[in-house]
Amino acid sequence: MMKSLKTTLLLLLISLLPLNVFASQELHAIRVNASTSRLYERALNFFTKKIPDAFEKKLDNSYKYIDTITAIFREKNIPLDIAYLPLIESGFSPLSVGSGDAVGLWQFVRSTGQTYGLKIDKYVDERKDPVKSTHAAARYLKDLYGMFGAWDIALAAYNAGEGKVKRMLTGYRSVRLPDFLRLYLARFMAASTVAQNPEEYGLKTPEDMPDDDAEYVEIKTDGITGLNTIAEQYNTTVKIIKELNPALLTNQTPPYPYVLRLPVP
Repeated sequence: MMKSLKTTLLLLLISLLPLNVFASQELHAIRVNASTSRLYERALNFFTKKIPDAFEKKLDNSYKYIDTITAIFREKNIPLDIAYLPLIESGFSPLSVGSGDAVGLWQFVRSTGQTYGLKIDKYVDERKDPVKSTHAAARYLKDLYGMFGAWDIALAAYNAGEGKVKRMLTGYRSVRLPDFLRLYLARFMAASTVAQNPEEYGLKTPEDMPDDDAEYVEIKTDGITGLNTIAEQYNTTVKIIKELNPALLTNQTPPYPYVLRLPVP
């Protein structure tokens, strides 16, 4: 009986709309399913009518990272809509700190970040590194998809935790996702929809797009070195080094080998 209920849930969450390169069927279905379509429309209105300036600021932040994220997601065969998940997780700020000590673009808690290979100590917090954290997020999302077999359920688990979602799917009282998860999915899909075509929703895009593919070189440091010393050696500034390496928690490199990004001279 339980297996039948779980199968029914997954089938209800999958739409027959055609696929495109950006979204899976179950992500499309968020827009039209009875349980989320009204929430989706409300979220669209909220982002574009109620807080357009704040949403445009988040979009501006996204342009620094979105090409890198979509490249990683394309390589991992993850729907590219999900590249915009940081819009509602962190506002595309790698320095964002949320509830429960969730940190970075992808709002990893410490335990999950470490499980997926991110170093976290008193010298660095790689949850703040946009490249390393995106690779970790891609692996985590793929694991969640493998666990649940549908991208919307994987996203629900990303937000609430896989243990909680597993219990929901095996509970005997209901197979309907709770309101807070349906709202999360609707807000995510609305944010992703607007981000991919902001002008259609009356939002502005910056005239001068930031170059998120700005060139940098990588050097390996072997021990503690002050960033001011490195800045002088490579004709740059501590501020620029910290911008390229947001995982650094101090103005010096760690006491162990570490790869540092520096601007191309």
